[in-house]
Amino acid sequence: MATPVEAAPTFVRVQLDSGEKELQLRYPQTVRLDRVQQDALANVYQLTTKSDKTAQALYWSGSFLWKADHRAKQTLALQQQTVDKQIRALADHWRYHRPAASETLIQLAQSLASPLPGERIFLPLDSDRVRIVPDNNPALNGPFVLRFATRPNTVKVTGALKLPTGSNTADLSLPWQERQDAAGYLKQIQALSVANRDYVWVIQPDGKAEQHSIAYWNRQHKDIAPGAILYLAFTDLPASAKSLNTQIIHLLSQRPF
Repeated sequence: MATPVEAAPTFVRVQLDSGEKELQLRYPQTVRLDRVQQDALANVYQLTTKSDKTAQALYWSGSFLWKADHRAKQTLALQQQTVDKQIRALADHWRYHRPAASETLIQLAQSLASPLPGERIFLPLDSDRVRIVPDNNPALNGPFVLRFATRPNTVKVTGALKLPTGSNTADLSLPWQERQDAAGYLKQIQALSVANRDYVWVIQPDGKAEQHSIAYWNRQHKDIAPGAILYLAFTDLPASAKSLNTQIIHLLSQRPF
């Protein structure tokens, strides 16, 4: 007679923005996302000092769910290592004739190599959509990290831009403005000579990557949500780095604001 396989427990670490506090939820076996959200929302007040109901102010578009088991972490780490190697090789290639681009690439490599809990699961995390739509309510088993977000008031620009002297980050934060398009934000930064002048990639808070037109001949308005990342792609890439922009966009979509 076969011995029944015991269900593995599920652990979920619940965070609010980038705060140091976190909740730890434990279930003896597989659990649906809606149950995890209900338990997390019932206790999220423990993660904030605000006296109001935090759940009412949650920014679902900027909330994250990561699968944090060993395989997911290993997969992401390998992706980071591959991109890091390519970025640093390109920085070395441009060191003498494009020093500003080389410096930006080094900062970008350091930013993208910073650790993450695991691989992001791209799902709408609005509690109503999770509860009503079966495909948005997966069964969870193993370790996960659920990070709730409050609505930010900025967007970030990264990629092929000239960083301020002495900068230790790969991006610039700009105030979010209602109805402001990508071209409007990019007027506030200095692009490198190797930046794409026709299009910019916008990674919306929910992880969706969109190509926005920014040149005078093709400019079209598209909304950009608070907490989005504008990625100015690199051009004039050597053959060994042709897929680099795509890989960077993927890693950016894994990151919380």
